[in-house]
Amino acid sequence: MTWFIDKLNLHQEHHLPLPLVGEQMVVRIDLATGETVSQSPNAKLVEGSYSTKLTVRCDGSRVSVTGNPSRFGHCDNLFGLTTIEECVQVYNRVLVTLGLPPFSKCTSVKYRQGEEGSRVQLVTDGAVIDHIDWTRNLSIPQGTEDAFLRGMSSQSMGRGKIANLFANGKTVEWYSNSSWLYKKLYNKAHDMKDRRSKNTKNASAEDIAYYDKLIDFCLKNGVIREEHSFKRPWLKTQDLFIYGRVAEADFLPHLNDIESILNRLGAMTHTSYETISDQLLANKIVNSTQSANATQAYVFKWLHGQNIDRNSQYYLHKSRLLQIGIDISIPYDVSRLPPTLKASQTIEVSPVQMPSWYRTSSMKNHLRLVA
Repeated sequence: MTWFIDKLNLHQEHHLPLPLVGEQMVVRIDLATGETVSQSPNAKLVEGSYSTKLTVRCDGSRVSVTGNPSRFGHCDNLFGLTTIEECVQVYNRVLVTLGLPPFSKCTSVKYRQGEEGSRVQLVTDGAVIDHIDWTRNLSIPQGTEDAFLRGMSSQSMGRGKIANLFANGKTVEWYSNSSWLYKKLYNKAHDMKDRRSKNTKNASAEDIAYYDKLIDFCLKNGVIREEHSFKRPWLKTQDLFIYGRVAEADFLPHLNDIESILNRLGAMTHTSYETISDQLLANKIVNSTQSANATQAYVFKWLHGQNIDRNSQYYLHKSRLLQIGIDISIPYDVSRLPPTLKASQTIEVSPVQMPSWYRTSSMKNHLRLVA
């Protein structure tokens, strides 16, 4: 399945005076002395067609851009830009119109010690990635979207990161309060309907008809959007923040959390709670009936809402049960059980094929600025 970039935040330090770019100058004054402590512009919103925006800022040496390069200037981003380079090209065209130098790839990376007690500072001769979102489209049978998302919300991620299912049942998320990561699945047709009036503001009749055609496409193909957000602290820890020294393939090992949940939910096609022990043995997850029955006992405790001590035995049984799509770390809720545990059927997940009539990036005007 094709991944593309849904958000990209970059900045680059320059060692020459640059024009200030922002909406207003923010001046900080020491009230005790009346002296000016600092002066810096805030961000400038650069608007494109279809109510799209990029945020650009330059304080005289640092240039920053935040936004969604796949969406900028277009009424949709159902399919977007697949490489960091393509995204940077979108940003660079905007920077040139503002009289700012384009982002460049890093060829040198150094660290220097700041003033005593301060952190070590990174020094590069190119751009640095502060945030990046990777996304793709999944297709499931039309009409099963809500059941699919409820099922996915029954599973934790990573080290016990419990899922949060939105009240409307159209989105499920993990790491919702994390400053490092954020991951989610959502009903794309519902999302596009919600944004229709905004995304087609001042659009032509042809563009509105095209947007409605996209919504219909998402409905008929049961399109579920998968999204992975990687934030600055995580990027630095993984050494995936230097533009020019990081490739798209470097992110692939970190895009499999949701895929892992899909795999374990799909591991059982005819599951009932009464046959947990049989399933554990059939899938060779345990080697003895005694072990299978011990793990099944944990399921019955979970089903009845009993308190389960989180000791070594708990984690052993949890690990076994995750392999057949049962996550006992999340309180039992029959409304959120995956379809494979509620009926003898599965929801097939497949890639979404781009329709021949889709307006690809080569047909889109990235620089249709209105401000």
